[in-house]
Amino acid sequence: MTNPKQERTPCEVFSRSMGFIRPVKNFNIGKYSEFCERKTFTEANSLTTGERHSELMKKAA
Repeated sequence: MTNPKQERTPCEVFSRSMGFIRPVKNFNIGKYSEFCERKTFTEANSLTTGERHSELMKKAA
């Protein structure tokens, strides 16, 4: 029988820092701050799609 109040397992986040994959919880304050400022890639924001790409291609021509 399962316990209705099961505890959740914490998720450990890893990131590449200085060429090594390390847990974010082990970052110092400066490295953690840098990690928080990073932007996540999305295809909509990439330079090869959408309106931004069209603008850049017009300027390049």
